[in-house]
Amino acid sequence: METLPGLDFTAIDFEAANSDRASACAIGVAVVRGGIITQTRSWLIRPHTGLDSFDRYATRVHGITPEMTAAAPSLPESMSKLATLIGDGPVLAHNMGYDGAVLRTSFEIAGLPRPANEFRCTETLSRAALRLPKNKLADVAAHLGLPAFAAHNAGDDARTCARIALALAARHNATTITGLYRGLGIA
Repeated sequence: METLPGLDFTAIDFEAANSDRASACAIGVAVVRGGIITQTRSWLIRPHTGLDSFDRYATRVHGITPEMTAAAPSLPESMSKLATLIGDGPVLAHNMGYDGAVLRTSFEIAGLPRPANEFRCTETLSRAALRLPKNKLADVAAHLGLPAFAAHNAGDDARTCARIALALAARHNATTITGLYRGLGIA
């Protein structure tokens, strides 16, 4: 596979125990270096005390239960690991409004400095580049002919987000995330 020097970023996806964006219970991470997904990781998170109630709706969506997270790494441990994985490069999510809020809140709870990375949304990118009637992760992935994935599985969602960015970068001959977004008129 051809590498694209400069096309470096990390795609993320969070799942939460309830409607509180501070209740992260799973994280998925896809690291892209030189235009290639070099690693994908995902793990369960033991939600922070006081934010650890699982509502039925969330569990129905992602299938994660309190019992599954009981022995998982704590939120502070998980955010320290995530900080190492994302470094200082661009961070993408398919719904950055949601995932970015979870990330910022989780870092704050963990006592970590707020990341100063460039944050970008592949849903916004897809709207600008593809102009589809629907821009949900599954809709965009299907339109681009990407492999099937398990929706609301944080690792699969992060990998699919990365694949969307890579597919659109290839279509637009972009060699950086900043260049891809600016080339499509996204500030």
